[in-house]
Amino acid sequence: MIAPEDRTKVYSVLDARLENFVSLLKDYVRVPTISAHKTMFQEGADATRKVLETAGAEVRLIPEENGPPVVVGEVTEDPSLPWVILYNHYDVQPVDPLDEWTSGPFDPVVREGTLYGRGTADTKGNTVAQALAVQAIRDVVGHLPVNVRFFVDGEEESGSPHLLSFADAHPELFRGLGATIEAAAHTRDGKPSLSLGSKGILSVDLHVRTADVDQHSSLATVIPNAAWRLLAALRCLRADNGKILIDRFLDGVPPPDPEMLRYLRKNTSDPLTYREEYGAREIFGGKTRYARLKRAAYGTTCTIDGIWSGYVGQGHKTVNPAVAHAKLDFRLLPGQRPDDIFEKLVAHLRAKGFPDVEVGKDSIFEPAASSISERLPQAILAATREVYGTEPNVFPWSYGSSTTWYFTRMGTPAPHPPGVGYQGSRAHAPNEQIRLEDARRAMKTAAGMLMAL
Repeated sequence: MIAPEDRTKVYSVLDARLENFVSLLKDYVRVPTISAHKTMFQEGADATRKVLETAGAEVRLIPEENGPPVVVGEVTEDPSLPWVILYNHYDVQPVDPLDEWTSGPFDPVVREGTLYGRGTADTKGNTVAQALAVQAIRDVVGHLPVNVRFFVDGEEESGSPHLLSFADAHPELFRGLGATIEAAAHTRDGKPSLSLGSKGILSVDLHVRTADVDQHSSLATVIPNAAWRLLAALRCLRADNGKILIDRFLDGVPPPDPEMLRYLRKNTSDPLTYREEYGAREIFGGKTRYARLKRAAYGTTCTIDGIWSGYVGQGHKTVNPAVAHAKLDFRLLPGQRPDDIFEKLVAHLRAKGFPDVEVGKDSIFEPAASSISERLPQAILAATREVYGTEPNVFPWSYGSSTTWYFTRMGTPAPHPPGVGYQGSRAHAPNEQIRLEDARRAMKTAAGMLMAL
């Protein structure tokens, strides 16, 4: 562990380097690394290299077969020391709808202490913050107490479809004392969060065809409408209260851990804030904050991400559509397996009389979580207390999905520490943003975590 006086010096250095953080992140955000578009992979990897080199890392761009380069930057202090892995990704989500952005998504700008731009929160900002944290420790102390490996993925936002084969070919990159996975957010009032894992995800495409071509709508008396057929199939998957109706959907999910429920009771977050942040008309979960948090953390989902059929242009076209499509995703809990849920989904549709609904698997992430008693989560707790003067909000896992399982399957605990974003960061939405005060403290927490090991 680094001496208290040196930790204080590191924090002061990071306070003084906030403008450097903004400058580096702006340059990084300007590279439009939208993995869904399969462009700018090399440019994104090169920009990531530049960020990691500020930490003194030895950087390699390791190719993935049919995928973008994985950027690995290593700071090796002593081969006998344990490794801590800092995982992020350099790809970002598409920016649609573009007309809802108040400034260009790849033209980052600071307004009233908030930095706007695609990737600021998810997760280019975290990569920059962690790189500067490592740099500050080495500048003040001269060395790190552990070896650090930056692991920056190029297609996480597309489900990292090539990461499993990469992980099987490079298992040593996923082994360590612990790995931080992206980062958790702050509340609106600035309280940090710590998540001990992430939910899984299964993304699928549904396709229905009832005829070779569209017809005049008058023929709907005798020819099935593809859109209605798809809607009927969708209705058999989920009840109005959100319960998933697929048979044995929750098989393998253990009951909530009592220790995690105790942390959840102390958690000050409240999904009610989504009314203000997203303009949501209704929030599920119950009348108490704890009930809503428990629903958010331990609930599973079947979400219609998109649905389309027939004519959707200007004016009206009286047509009976021959084809209908939908994109769905299921958020899953530790104990569930995406491939198993896919098989259950297909079997459920057939059993309910929808064998004609074609189901295609798009992407998956396995759910996974770690124990809070592991050394890395305990270091995060210690750093949070030192930087913020308070305990973080602790979650059993994040509501979203990431690469946690790739590390936990190798025996590497993989929590999500406090990051640069907050509940209003609008990741995946127009006007993605971070508050600079959150970023400043997240940099210090990343440094404090490493210094506590």
